[in-house]
Amino acid sequence: MWADVIKAVGWVFLPTLIIPVIYLLAPKPWLRDLTSALIRSIDSTIFALGEIVKWALPVLVISVAASVFALSIFGTTTVKWLESALYLQAVIITLGAAATLLAGQHVRVDIFHERMGTVARARVDLVGFYLLLAPVCLLIIWNSQTFVGFAWMTLEGSTESNGIRGVFLLKTLIPIFAISLIMQGLAIALRAAMALNGEDRPPRPKGVAPFFQVTREDTL
Repeated sequence: MWADVIKAVGWVFLPTLIIPVIYLLAPKPWLRDLTSALIRSIDSTIFALGEIVKWALPVLVISVAASVFALSIFGTTTVKWLESALYLQAVIITLGAAATLLAGQHVRVDIFHERMGTVARARVDLVGFYLLLAPVCLLIIWNSQTFVGFAWMTLEGSTESNGIRGVFLLKTLIPIFAISLIMQGLAIALRAAMALNGEDRPPRPKGVAPFFQVTREDTL
């Protein structure tokens, strides 16, 4: 069932991936409005997701510290306590990746990218989306649907008898990670297409952290 849901979402979302190319070749007014709306919607969604996920960081620190304290003082801990750290790490990494991309804090060769002008950056971002980010994310979504669907069918849990019975939820984070990442990549590609057409891009979400804020020329 869940594999079919993931597949259906993928097929519905897939046509939107060519909008940057269409807009670059035919920048119609109605398409500009659609592009701006998509960018704002995606940025706002991913930013909100990042704001929620960031609260898992202090929870992770407290969980690990409490587990170490209990083991040191009382000489014991629980499997669920130990596994909770793994779950929190998975949530932070998979659900926070797209927000990291939105913030421009992902790993890239900044020695070249930072020296480029607006048009050159736009070209790199647009080509990078279609040659690297989109294919990898689509491959992750396609390959994960089977084992995620099987995990839901069996409600897969921990291999430990007293562990967390939520491995099926943990595996579901994989396609969600790819979907959120490709969504943010699409927003960046749309900004790049607007930049290459010499048009203003929509502003970033309000209330963002300082490292989200970039100059107008660099808002891609």
